[in-house]
Order: sequence, then C-alpha cells, then structure tokens
Amino acid sequence: MKTTTDSPPALRDAMQGVVVRPLDIDDDAEVAAAHEATDASKKHQRPWGKTWSLREMTVMLRTESTVERLEPIVGLVDGRVAGMVLLWFPLLDNTQFTWAELDVDPRLRGRGVGSALLERVIERTRADGRRTVLIETNVPDDAREGHPHARFAERHGFTYANTEIRRILDVPLDPERLSALAADAAEHHEGYRIEFHRAPLPDELQASYCECWNQLAVDAPTGEIDFEEEALSPETYREELGRLQAQGRTMLHTVAIDPSGEVVAYNDLVVSADDPDEVMQWGTLVRKDHRGHRLGMAVKVRGLQGLAEVAPETKRVQTCNAEQNAHMVGVNVELGFRRVEAVLSYQRHVDG
Repeated sequence: MKTTTDSPPALRDAMQGVVVRPLDIDDDAEVAAAHEATDASKKHQRPWGKTWSLREMTVMLRTESTVERLEPIVGLVDGRVAGMVLLWFPLLDNTQFTWAELDVDPRLRGRGVGSALLERVIERTRADGRRTVLIETNVPDDAREGHPHARFAERHGFTYANTEIRRILDVPLDPERLSALAADAAEHHEGYRIEFHRAPLPDELQASYCECWNQLAVDAPTGEIDFEEEALSPETYREELGRLQAQGRTMLHTVAIDPSGEVVAYNDLVVSADDPDEVMQWGTLVRKDHRGHRLGMAVKVRGLQGLAEVAPETKRVQTCNAEQNAHMVGVNVELGFRRVEAVLSYQRHVDG
C-alpha cells in the first residue's frame, strides 16, 4: 500500500494495517457490508442524512453507464469493510475530473482507512490521465472553520473550492399557500406553460430539457471549480431513467415551456420507493434568456403540488444551493426551506 511521504509516522503506521482493493460487486455479502459502512457514515450526527438503500446501491454498482464509469474501492481492517470510496470518471464531458465520495464507518475511524482510500483515489486519477479530483464533505453550518473533515481534506492536498447549503422543507405545504404562490408567479410569465410530468417527459420535450440540464453545471455558482457544459442527450436521459426505475426511484419533472414549445426551465424531484419519506430535489434551472418571469418559483411550486398528488406520504424535501446563488436561495426561503448544514467542495490538482 503506497502512502504519502509527508504523512505523520503514526498515520503511516495506521495505514499499513489497511487493505485497499476494488469492491467485489458480485459478492452480495461484501456489497451489503459496504452499504452498512457507508450508511453509518452518512447518518453519523446527521439525522437528515440521506443514504442509498441496499437495492439502490446494488443497482448503481452493477449497472454500466455510457455517461460515467464508476470504480468502487473498499478499505478493510481485520478483514472487515471499514469504508468505501465511490470514484466516478465522467466519460462525455468534464473528462479532466474524477469525483470521489468517501465514507468510513464512524466505529472504525482513526485507523487510517480514509487516508488509504484517498491515496488510492489520487493514484487512479493520475493513472487515468485526469487532472483534478473533486470531493465534498458535510459539516455543521455553524462550525465550518477547522472542522475535522476540512482538516482531513487539506492535509491530503485538497484546497477549498465552494460552499453549498443543504436545506430541508417539511411537506406537504398548505395547498392554498401553494396556489397563491403559483398565481403570483403566473402574473409574470404570460405565454409560458408550466407542466408537471412523471418521467419520462414527452418525446418532443426531451431535447430542450437536456439542453437546460446541460447548462446547470456552468450557470450555477461553483466557486473555484471550472466545469464545462454537460452532454446529456435524449438517449442518455432515457438510459438514466432505466437505471432509476431499477432502483425503485421515480423522477418527477416540472418544466416551463415557452411559446415555441421548448423547455426553458425545469425542476426535478426524485422519489424513492425504499425511502418514501425523503425526496431529493436534483436540480432547478431557468435559462438565462428567460429569467425575470418568476419561472423558478413557478416550477418549484408546481413540483411540490405534483409531489403531493403522486407521493402524499412524503415528509421532507432536501435541496442544496451555492451560498452565492441569491435568487434561487430566495425562492427556497420563501417556500420555507430551512438550513441544516454546509456542503464544502474541495479539489486537488494531480500531477501527471
């Protein structure tokens, strides 16, 4: 196991007892053990922690994608899965990056597992000819400076890049209040249609929806990370929906359509059959040339109305927005989303 030359002696000693290798995705018991470790990590001191179900994780691990390659890597202590890193390699866009999601079972932290896994991430990124590794970490909103997660990232050569705020909305909301918000927004977007769809979108809307989706990476504030436009197409959109269906997930689309029939704004919610209480808001975007018409509020409100119709058992909706995204943050605050934590992004540039 390779260790960094600048690691403290105690850390190097701890890392020597860690076995790092690819997860055996065909071994049901090992996949379940990896799920247990990551689930414990994501829920540690985070009552709102949203986690994969075992089915969702298994489908993700065993389904190939034309959009990104996934390498799951585990760290074992005494033969037990103590942590896992999911390392994604984008294939169609932003191919200079890898993106890593690292989790270590809280009961087995302090043994060098996270450091050993992160070392492997750097090795794999370099070997694949990528230039930059991206990671995120969740920290208390009021305790960002000097948090152990931040110090861990910095100790491994990562630099701070951006902050998003995770917010949660308790639902359902008062239907009359939603109707009033929708009516107020409608006064500003005469000529546009607001439509709610349980995925898939109608064929005639898929191409313009993908164009909107692809803009999110470059339009949303990302701090020091320099993303390029994404490359979602109707074909890869349908591929993704197939994977979601196998996971027991349902995508709920709300779109704003301009007089020419093109999608110019969208809001996506994802409902999980394995965790119906918690819904994730995956993205919201209004095209630059259609802003100023309260379309962001319109698609979010109609999405929440549709959610109440399709999944009335839902209790909470989670979303993240960059701190500096004042307009979208304002919409969320007006709807009643409350802050629960900060999501810090870090990057490390890798030498060839």
